[in-house]
Amino acid sequence: MRQKLHIIFIAAFTVLAIAVLNAAASPAGETYKQNEQGLEKQFEGFLKAYQRGDDKGMDESFGVFRLPKAKEWFGEHFSAEDAAKLVAAYDREMSEAEASLIEDMNKADPGSRFRVRCEARGDSGAGQGSTGGYGFKPVKPIAVEQFRLEFRSGSHDQKFSFIANFVYVDGAYRFVGGGGVAFWAKPGAGR
Repeated sequence: MRQKLHIIFIAAFTVLAIAVLNAAASPAGETYKQNEQGLEKQFEGFLKAYQRGDDKGMDESFGVFRLPKAKEWFGEHFSAEDAAKLVAAYDREMSEAEASLIEDMNKADPGSRFRVRCEARGDSGAGQGSTGGYGFKPVKPIAVEQFRLEFRSGSHDQKFSFIANFVYVDGAYRFVGGGGVAFWAKPGAGR
């Protein structure tokens, strides 16, 4: 009986050790450089999934642009009341961003292989609250990096571009809105 318990203990310990090692060996996500090329690399999985027509793959790979632990991140950067509103607004913003990108790609050249070129526009203060009393004002500065993203079709040389705002968190760029400012600084954001 004692030998059976010893074998069970060893087996359970081995399974637990393997699970811990696997969790440590495979971090939550890949780390990308904080530069134009790093942002371009982040798009690779999404663009490949688009070319294959893989809806699930597009959803999963677009997730790299989502803030990890969004509730905590907004709680750290905004008042508690504003953070609660922004978490729900952020989910909508992310869904709309993915849908809009897919729509633009479908208009430009459906099912094509796209490449993206990212051009840094710098940290323009795009994440600060608006001065007109609209939007939400962070309780501490947020370094929002703005990029011009150009998507070009590989087969017909069709292209489109837009401005997008990102914060660099946990080794990757996280989307926080398109246009001139982050989504929380836009008039009527999340209200």
